[in-house]
Amino acid sequence: MRTACLLLLALSLGAADWFEDARKAGAVCESENRWADAATVYEGALRRLGSGAPAHERFWLLTSLAEVSFERQDYPAARGWLRQAIPQDDAERIRLLNAQGTLELVEGNLTAAERNLKRAADLSASAGNPLDAAAALHNLAAVEMHTGRLRDAESHERQALNLWRRELGDRHHYVLKAWISLSSVQGLSGDWHAAEASLQEALTIAPTPEALANYAVVLDKLHRTKEAGKVRSQISLPAIPLQSLIDVHSTNPPIRTR
Repeated sequence: MRTACLLLLALSLGAADWFEDARKAGAVCESENRWADAATVYEGALRRLGSGAPAHERFWLLTSLAEVSFERQDYPAARGWLRQAIPQDDAERIRLLNAQGTLELVEGNLTAAERNLKRAADLSASAGNPLDAAAALHNLAAVEMHTGRLRDAESHERQALNLWRRELGDRHHYVLKAWISLSSVQGLSGDWHAAEASLQEALTIAPTPEALANYAVVLDKLHRTKEAGKVRSQISLPAIPLQSLIDVHSTNPPIRTR
């Protein structure tokens, strides 16, 4: 299905609702991890929009291109797309702040990341939707983990977890990510039994490599080395130093919203 998304777009170019068709074509590409194809779809749609297009459509395409560039680890390109994205309302402003903060987080600019993510979280509390708020809080917690403010990180991660569970149900992959992140905070705080409980919640959703790796670390810390070995054998990972729990978590990408 390599070219399925491009074919879908080609078939829809003459349609009256071509923009919506382009969004669907891009979604197909993204679902297949065809990031280059998704970029081709969105760039073609952006050119077709022209200068007089509705501002919200242009904003959506620019932030979509930024996210695709992010997935391709082309961070300069992602930043370039975001510079062109001009929000028209608070909802778009929240998403732009979250996107900028996420990019700064992965680039290691923690001060700027915290500033933008905190602004996104504060604004979304009154003007955004719950999913935007959860994304900002989750990413803010990641910054706080890296800066050692574990109490704040746990509070914000729990808020994100509760919002996602309420809006998306208990088995959504965002809920899984939140449980893993919460276990990292708890482990770094030395509360290994709480970390174990959080990871058990995560594993009931899906036994992902991140969840299994963190679980093995926690079991080692609880002196249950045989169990840890069995868990680790499921993912073929070597023994992970106890201090690397945050590094295991960092392989789990931040949440981005559009």
